Amino acid sequence: MFRFSIGIVLFFVSLTALAQQQKPQEPPAPKTYGESFTVFVDNDSRNVGGPNADQGYTNGLRFAYVWGEDQQPEWMPDIPGFKDARSNYGISLAQQIYTPDDTQRTDLIPDDRPYAGYLYVGLTAVSRTKTQYHSWELDIGVVGPSAMGEKVQNNFHDWIQNPRAQGWEHQLKDEPTLELSYIQKLRFYEQESMWSGRYFDVIPEGGAEIGNVKIDAHMGAMVRFGLRLPDDFGPSNLSSVGGDALDLKFGNVDLPWRAYGFMGVRGRAVIRNIFLDGNTFKDSHRVKKYPFIGETEIGYAIQVSHWVYSWRFITLTPEFEENSEFDSYASLALSYVRNF
Repeated sequence: MFRFSIGIVLFFVSLTALAQQQKPQEPPAPKTYGESFTVFVDNDSRNVGGPNADQGYTNGLRFAYVWGEDQQPEWMPDIPGFKDARSNYGISLAQQIYTPDDTQRTDLIPDDRPYAGYLYVGLTAVSRTKTQYHSWELDIGVVGPSAMGEKVQNNFHDWIQNPRAQGWEHQLKDEPTLELSYIQKLRFYEQESMWSGRYFDVIPEGGAEIGNVKIDAHMGAMVRFGLRLPDDFGPSNLSSVGGDALDLKFGNVDLPWRAYGFMGVRGRAVIRNIFLDGNTFKDSHRVKKYPFIGETEIGYAIQVSHWVYSWRFITLTPEFEENSEFDSYASLALSYVRNF
């Protein structure tokens, strides 16, 4: 009787194993890919919400492309630690323009910053976990007439019927540039509710830059508050392009809308700034920079479907001794995220 029972058990076990082998396997869910396109604009004109000053850091423009999560371009080398976290990679083209306060003077202005144009290509790698964000960026470019700052500014002034800047002959000389920057952010504190999702969080950050454009380090924090805060580390800006727009979750056709405001503060220790210290290898106009500066920002961000828009107003404490004024400018970004 005992042998008979054992035989029945073995018989049914064999049938079950055979059925599992013959059962058609469900195909794995297709992996969803994506990409984002972003245009960044920094300007001090009233047209984008700036103070209408046309001085200091007067204009910035950047076009960025970011590959979807964990899609590593073939030409991008492996980065330690990126295999164990979510990652994004990006490439961008950017230009920045700096002028003194009085752009109608044709002579060299010894007590104000030099004219300068900066044109560069940026390669970005971002690694993220639930609570940490790491961003590396390598910028390769040029400062000087080859950056086309004079041409872009004066052609734009012609188009909007503003006077041309008259002192570009005193701009910094041509100099190839190489810049490496790193930023780390933490998800330090957050609050959620059943009906609005995450509605408040605090994101401290720190970072550094090294190269012949800038050598500095900074620390700061951002506070966000609103409805359905995204699962990211704050909106990117022109000088820090991350993979934040990719947090819209590829594959979700009904992407939720989101809206929030934010405030941030940073302190920066500055060892070198080519736009104040002048050319590295050639004689040029320069001013005496302050070793420490502060920065504040206030703004908002909105997501509707695959589109993300952010705007911020940034204020800097005086950057050099010859000018004791605060500088402000507005910064906006528009992103489109595409699934495929």
